[in-house]
Amino acid sequence: MASANLTVRPSGFLWDIDIPIVDMDKTLSRPGPADMRRRTVKRPRKRARADRPTLLLMFLTFTFLFGFAIGGATVRSMAEATPVEDAVITPEPRQTSYGHSETPVLPEAPAQPTPEPEPCSHRDDITCGGNLLSYDLQDIMQECCEKYSVPYALALAIAEVESRFDPDAQSVTDDYGLMQINATNHDWLRSLGMDPLTPEGNIESGVYIISRHLQAYGDPHLALMAYNNGPAGARKLWEEGIHETAYSKRVMTAFSKWTGILAA
Repeated sequence: MASANLTVRPSGFLWDIDIPIVDMDKTLSRPGPADMRRRTVKRPRKRARADRPTLLLMFLTFTFLFGFAIGGATVRSMAEATPVEDAVITPEPRQTSYGHSETPVLPEAPAQPTPEPEPCSHRDDITCGGNLLSYDLQDIMQECCEKYSVPYALALAIAEVESRFDPDAQSVTDDYGLMQINATNHDWLRSLGMDPLTPEGNIESGVYIISRHLQAYGDPHLALMAYNNGPAGARKLWEEGIHETAYSKRVMTAFSKWTGILAA
């Protein structure tokens, strides 16, 4: 915008007045493209900022609907994958040569055998002279008998005759425990992992020894004679024609008694 000096002379006076001269071409000219860009460049940004909550709400709504659809599809697929019990198929009637329909007869299922009740492993009647064979020692004796294929009633008969079910019994001839294992046998039995001076090891030692004699001689009286007198002492008796002793008879009588008690 330019200014010019204009002199006015009212009533003989002079005043110097500066009157601005406006350049109408520049004032009335339309804004150019650069001016328009400067004026409108901020409007989209303000609008984008104003639209952000709306876009966020739309995104959250879409995410919720998408997740709900996926969850429903997963539940349906799991329900379809659940195994269903096999349907009972009824055979269709077949046509006979006479024109009559005949329904095939299904074979009956074989009857399942009724399991026999297991015998009680713990008994309160395994006693002698007021000594009850404890439940723990009953279990050990049964396990040893199964391991070495010896009748449980025979092991009970030997323990009754030898020690009257006293695990601490000791004789004047150095026989120890329930099965009265002689001291001369302790070392080789220990080499096999058995300790005849413990109730458990004493039971296993006695059952193991009688098992060997039964296998070697095949007759319970001969096996019991070897158990009581040793193989060498029993052999001398056999050479004399003696194949039964008072000891073997006592044990076999007790064996019959315990066989009946365990079967009851």
